[in-house]
Amino acid sequence: MEEKRKYHRVEYVFKVDYRTPEALFNEFAENISEGGLFIKTSNPLPVGTEITIEFLLPLLNEPIRVKGRVEWHTEMPGVRKSTPGMGVSFQGLTPKDKEKINRIVRALRQV
Repeated sequence: MEEKRKYHRVEYVFKVDYRTPEALFNEFAENISEGGLFIKTSNPLPVGTEITIEFLLPLLNEPIRVKGRVEWHTEMPGVRKSTPGMGVSFQGLTPKDKEKINRIVRALRQV
């Protein structure tokens, strides 16, 4: 799979809750960027699935709740990633949430 990332990812493990209209899931994310995150799961959702994601990052008092879309998963042919899971892009971020995520990602890069 060729590299298509627009944003540099920061390795950071944190709890993430996400839901579809049918179900609620509690997993861990392995990394985050300004554009999305990687959710560790042995049962990835199909590419194109729209989800609502909620997570709390360091330095924040309240969780961030955003829309997301599954862009790829580790069961796809040609994906070389040892951790099972799925890559999710953020969709329709408010300017406030985008700035929060960008600020935290920049701070995590310094660690």
